[in-house]
Amino acid sequence: MCNNNTTFNLKTILITGATGFLGSHLASALVKEKFNVVALKRKTSSISRCNGFGEKITWINIEETNELKKRISEFQPEILIHAAWSGVKASERDNREGQEININFLSSLLETIKGSSVKKIIAFGSQAEYGKFEGAIDENQPCRPDSVYGETKLKTLQLLKEFSENHKKEWYWLRLFSVYGPGEDKSWLIPSTINNLISGSEMKLSPCEQRYDYIYVKDFADGIIRVVNKKENESGVFNFSSGQSISIKDIVTFLENKLAPGKGILKIGALPYRSGQVMHMQSISDKFFRTFDFCPAHTIYKGLEETSDWYIKNNGQ
Repeated sequence: MCNNNTTFNLKTILITGATGFLGSHLASALVKEKFNVVALKRKTSSISRCNGFGEKITWINIEETNELKKRISEFQPEILIHAAWSGVKASERDNREGQEININFLSSLLETIKGSSVKKIIAFGSQAEYGKFEGAIDENQPCRPDSVYGETKLKTLQLLKEFSENHKKEWYWLRLFSVYGPGEDKSWLIPSTINNLISGSEMKLSPCEQRYDYIYVKDFADGIIRVVNKKENESGVFNFSSGQSISIKDIVTFLENKLAPGKGILKIGALPYRSGQVMHMQSISDKFFRTFDFCPAHTIYKGLEETSDWYIKNNGQ
């Protein structure tokens, strides 16, 4: 039986990527649980995703200080959560120069926290590290990335692991599959479908028989908090998703029936599958669930309800 009850201890957490989709939900959950949150951001980064709780975060603009290490040490963070990553859109994933920025940033960040109070590092990988596969896989699946994005994630893991073991820090690399929810970039499938249904704009789709593994972003954040609060050192690589797959057709049909029933906005089957289309991609997340005594609280349909309601309330933004 899953147990999602946790006793929280006050900690100071340093986080990157708090202005992004995943990072903002994670920062919100950390603030709600009364953690001290210190977030690194670029001077030009918008904090609009943090409206309503951003004032409870201590923000440090990376470009505004030449003494970043000293600035961070003032807060004595115990945990680093590295959620920043540039180049996540499909059109950016094979841009080698753009992807390597991520390795350089983490390398610089690790140098900054060397010898600091940080004892635990949590960072996010991707199913793209495995390359192309069909079916449900666990962490024993060989990594054969077929994109620069996947290659870069794998190199980042190696960098994190080597640094952490050399400097006696706990490390957790969580391989994510598909995370969805309020505030996701509107170019992705679920927000794009919702916005088209709200606006009444025709949307052409493939036959939508693919089965993918989605986890609601609030469950994602809850899971990371479980990692934050883990007392024993369980360093390693973990797949992290819902552990269940659902067809794309079931998702879009559910949204259509909720938002625009009978209007025929979604043209399922109007487009062919792309070349090499993966039809079944699912995470076996048993290791994560067992280690951190966690299971998702939201069914896919409950998460889709909350997500679509959010987009309606926020005019599709």
